Amino acid sequence: MNEEIPTWAIELIKQVERLNEKIPTHVDWVERNIKDHEMRLRAVEKKIWVVAGAAGVIGAALTFLVQVLNA
Repeated sequence: MNEEIPTWAIELIKQVERLNEKIPTHVDWVERNIKDHEMRLRAVEKKIWVVAGAAGVIGAALTFLVQVLNA
């Protein structure tokens, strides 16, 4: 029994092979973008902690100043 592969199946196989060739490039691109986003998020987190610390210090100083002025 001689089974011949249909033309649509051959074309589909060729398309899958072309997509498989592109996968390593896309994986590299995704890894670079994830690292870039992670670095940006860490930078934002650092700035948020600085602002939160500054707000705490300013709040404490204002509270002390109000207590001194009311005494």
